[in-house]
Amino acid sequence: MIRAVIVFSFIVAATGFIGIAHATFGDISQTSPKMVSLTGYELTSLHVGQQIGVESIIMNHATSQKKFTYMVQILNNKGQVEYFEGLSAAILPNQSFTVSQSWIPKESGQYTVQTFVWDGLLFPTPLTKVVQTQITVE
Repeated sequence: MIRAVIVFSFIVAATGFIGIAHATFGDISQTSPKMVSLTGYELTSLHVGQQIGVESIIMNHATSQKKFTYMVQILNNKGQVEYFEGLSAAILPNQSFTVSQSWIPKESGQYTVQTFVWDGLLFPTPLTKVVQTQITVE
């Protein structure tokens, strides 16, 4: 399945949609996302209007520094994109890096949270597989 999304006036595509504990294509891997509070504590329930951090750990298994863009996409129960944001950084060799993007749900319901790592936004190349998890917002 391919879902096209407009980002910063560029059209990019996320492919895959596979949920696994660690996603990697080689040098970079990521953990499954967890929902955290602003102070970094894992949330056990999610509520409308609450600021939720979507957090993963990015790991660089290479012997050189790597640039990456961590992307978070949240789909509603109709498969429509509710949120799509990312952050870019560089990670040193053999380093782990905790990344998080903040989202505030506007409606209760079931959501699919997808995270993935690209090498950038201009001509994105996937560095990891897409990792997804289901959440419920009350």
